Amino acid sequence: MEHPPYSPIEAVTEILHGTQVTDPYRWLEDQESPRTRGWISAQTRYARAYLDSIPRRETIRERIRELLDVETCDSLQRIGSRYFFRKRLPGEEQPSICVRDGIAGADQIIVDPSLRGTGPHTAVKPLRISPDGRLLLYEVKQGGERTGTFELLDIQKREVLPDVLPRGYLRGFAFANDSNAFYYVHETVGSQTPLRHAVYKHILGTTFAEDQEIFLAGQGDNLRINIVPGKEGLGVLVIRFGESICSDFFFWKFGNGQEPEAIIRDADYQFGPILLNDDRIFALTDRDAPNLKIVEVRRHTNSEVEFLDVVPNSGSRIQGWVANGKRIFVSYLRQLETVIEVFDLSGTRIGEVPVDPCDSARLAGTSDDGREIFFERESFTKPVETCIFQPADSTITIWAKRNVPFDPDGLRHRRF
Repeated sequence: MEHPPYSPIEAVTEILHGTQVTDPYRWLEDQESPRTRGWISAQTRYARAYLDSIPRRETIRERIRELLDVETCDSLQRIGSRYFFRKRLPGEEQPSICVRDGIAGADQIIVDPSLRGTGPHTAVKPLRISPDGRLLLYEVKQGGERTGTFELLDIQKREVLPDVLPRGYLRGFAFANDSNAFYYVHETVGSQTPLRHAVYKHILGTTFAEDQEIFLAGQGDNLRINIVPGKEGLGVLVIRFGESICSDFFFWKFGNGQEPEAIIRDADYQFGPILLNDDRIFALTDRDAPNLKIVEVRRHTNSEVEFLDVVPNSGSRIQGWVANGKRIFVSYLRQLETVIEVFDLSGTRIGEVPVDPCDSARLAGTSDDGREIFFERESFTKPVETCIFQPADSTITIWAKRNVPFDPDGLRHRRF
């Protein structure tokens, strides 16, 4: 077959938001029509005729398989002395969720997707560990779909609790401090009721019909709501989509019986908050900061708020940040090199995480006690490594590395 199959042009013109838009291939949107299926089959035959004729294609396929079929680790978290993460061994289709007691302990599988009996394309991912380290929230997806179901595992008993959130989008989640309940924002796929954006409290062992509504943002498709976990309460971030994007931020104190307090209203700037220590509000924002900055938001008795620059806007854009009760870690890209700087909570620069100039690095999280920071690093000649940085003595421990069958000794790279 010398030429690709013919694709008929049948233009359909619509007016969308006052703009005329013409789609020449609208007929292809009917995925199940015989005409569309025939077009897809013809395109597949044409593509296969070309791809199958590539010289040494099987040799290339086998080499790619060798490079990909290696042990991988990701999604590292730590609660107490135990580390939770995903791990895939050579020959496995999907990674399992594992736990390791101590940095040098043995890995134990606690969630194995291959044992679910749902085929090789079932994937699991750890999301949250309860404060007491007893429960694991994880997502289950089938075949790369966008939505998943959300299960809770009793880690000690290796039992899945009946408190399962059905297939949908989990927009926010936080365990209660006693780990006997959780707060959540969930959008169920296929729900027959209008989309309701609300925060609910669920007590373990009860039905979801009994859940208490903590906060209601509204209904409709133009809203998103998220939960920001805190020690004494919850932050609730509401994002409204219209002609412009605006945000509201609320704080709700556990057990005070009052409505959530509005901290920020109608913010027309980026605002990504976290709660530290006694629920001090820190946020990444582009408010008067084209390259982003980190601020502390302080509430006053007259309901006014004050933005205090902690990590100010600079000539380099902030690529990522993580924080704990004592320090803020901020990554930048400067002259094509990753730099990770360390600040205290008042904004004083107190150090830097050592990063090789040839490496790209990505901040990945912090332990529950703030004694360890997790990040990944790699380069053109070094496969991905998951590392633990201990601020107390500025040491870096390689937690996991991909042992790819690749010899970098004969390769060099340089910048121009």
